[in-house]
Amino acid sequence: MRKLLEEFGLREGINEVIGITLGEWINTAPIGVVVRDKIFVRLYENHTKEFLKKSGKLYVNVVNDPIIFVKASFEDLSEEYFESLDPPILKSALSWLEFDAKLEGSIAYLEFVRGGVVKREIRAVNRGFNAIIEALVNATRYVYFKREEFKRKALEYQELVEKCGGEKEREAFELMLRYLE
Repeated sequence: MRKLLEEFGLREGINEVIGITLGEWINTAPIGVVVRDKIFVRLYENHTKEFLKKSGKLYVNVVNDPIIFVKASFEDLSEEYFESLDPPILKSALSWLEFDAKLEGSIAYLEFVRGGVVKREIRAVNRGFNAIIEALVNATRYVYFKREEFKRKALEYQELVEKCGGEKEREAFELMLRYLE
């Protein structure tokens, strides 16, 4: 199974992707798909978990756009961001995957159903992009748990984003700051 998932960009460890669940609306949120002996995601009490309970489906899009990650962290992406809704594929997606999901407490165990590669993009590791992801992990925890330490940790990544990121990463960090105001 791991070899198959690698074709779509998921590797062993935690893979940061845009999760999509369908319900009363299109719910989008960055999530970490864990690929180990099993494939799973950890979900807090939110719309993603609520819609997954009802549908038993989780779609993920592999995306390298830091602005999409920021927007999806704080709001659901509207239909204008999608090139397809069946299956849901973002315009910026490199690949998409559909999973059947079985929820056990805060863990959803995933079983691969199908997927597709939209674009093949060769990209070196960008420390600025990675810093955006780490900042967002803390920023969303700040919003969820209301603990100042998470906001402080999110803000600590600004220097790294400015030093190592490109224009999109710097723009994404500024956007994240506006959401945190």
